Amino acid sequence: MIMKETVLDKVPRILRAKLDITKHYVAAVSGGADSLALADALQRCGFRFTVCHVEHGIRGRESREDAFYVEEFCRQRGIIFCCKHVDARELQEKEKLSLEDAARRLRYKALFQCADETGADFILTAHQKDDQAETFLLRLLRGSGTRGLGAIRFRQNRILRPLLSLSAAELRQYCTDRNIAWREDATNEDLYFARNRVRKILIPLLEERFSPSVTDILCRTAEHLQTDGLFLEELAAAELQKRWIAPVGEWSGVLQVGGWENVPPALRFRVLRQFWHRAGAMAELSGMNLNDLEQLIENRGSGKKILLPGSWQALYSYDKLLLFFGEQLKGLQNNDSWKYAVNLAGLSEELSDHGREMLEVSFPDHRLVQLRIVKDMPVYRYRAQMVYPLHRLQRLGDTLMFRYRQAGDRISPLKGTGHKTLKKYLIECKVPVEDRDRLVVAAVGNEIVWIPGIANARWGAGQTGSEDPAPEQGWLFINIK
Repeated sequence: MIMKETVLDKVPRILRAKLDITKHYVAAVSGGADSLALADALQRCGFRFTVCHVEHGIRGRESREDAFYVEEFCRQRGIIFCCKHVDARELQEKEKLSLEDAARRLRYKALFQCADETGADFILTAHQKDDQAETFLLRLLRGSGTRGLGAIRFRQNRILRPLLSLSAAELRQYCTDRNIAWREDATNEDLYFARNRVRKILIPLLEERFSPSVTDILCRTAEHLQTDGLFLEELAAAELQKRWIAPVGEWSGVLQVGGWENVPPALRFRVLRQFWHRAGAMAELSGMNLNDLEQLIENRGSGKKILLPGSWQALYSYDKLLLFFGEQLKGLQNNDSWKYAVNLAGLSEELSDHGREMLEVSFPDHRLVQLRIVKDMPVYRYRAQMVYPLHRLQRLGDTLMFRYRQAGDRISPLKGTGHKTLKKYLIECKVPVEDRDRLVVAAVGNEIVWIPGIANARWGAGQTGSEDPAPEQGWLFINIK
């Protein structure tokens, strides 16, 4: 005759199967039956762990008594104890969160601090089968997709939840059999909180009207969705890998979004969410954030930006989606970080006085430009070289400045019409916005006479040399080496 497994045997068996005896853990213990059962069973199995109790500052004296109770529980058993005090109401008001969300965020922050302080490998929480069913229903009522309806997973980074296959009733029975008294949180009876309404009203109604096994049914559904979700996440990771561009400069993430319409709809939000986290963002994107990102891509408005959580911004630029944090992108500004001035009036004398044929200037990107004065107009390569009548250049001003672009810059492009702002011209040339502030230009005042590698400026009608420069001054010829 096969003996039925008792809950006193079942809980330790599950922990041994789910956890590694060689690792060090932090167990989150509130004082309720679930978490006390976890702590007791961990000790019975011989795991190395520290109990961490997070006191949220919500229930005043009762909350402090919970902390004292857990501390005494640990003291009697020789378990290492850590208590973290946080202020959930303060965060609620500051961040405009629900009290539940504020408490949850602070709780996990405190648990991670405890894990770092004790050198623990993982954090253990006592989430169980009833928590899983409640979370599934809450997310279903919010309209979550597959990822959200997967509800609570066994592992999330350094957080492990080994009791998900056990019910709340089983864990209470475990505590009863082990003569462990537990604390009841009075807020668990408050129907103001959505989770309590699901637990106290919705699930009993489903059990009565549809199936007494509704909790098991909901948990199985969540498990199926987790399996499907993991497969879709793997496909999204492969798609992200194809589209990821190594970021440079101020960018935290760069995603190639050309042909975005060919990405299956089931993968798009997953790709964007993974891109967001790979760029270094810690906060979670809401459904609205993801919709905004997709609209930014689909509208194809180069230079358009949107705000995202945590002071992040996203920018669309010519089939690329770029993420940056806070003030990383300065935009058009007076950039004095690098410049090199050439005295136009004294250039000929400087070259002759030093017996040189040319003046060399090194750009910040390590390109080297060479300036010469030549008698006759040379044949030159458009964009790669600059030719300008020296006397006309001197009419614009006394100094030729190599620098980054500035507000107010204008250009009369050689292959173009009219006199336009540099910003407008760069847009017409489809120069990505992320590259514009790194461009070195040659300017006299705010008049751009050359954008190395991109454009030459016009110096007169027709640009054919029909109005020859004064022979004694010649031409300024600049070459990139």
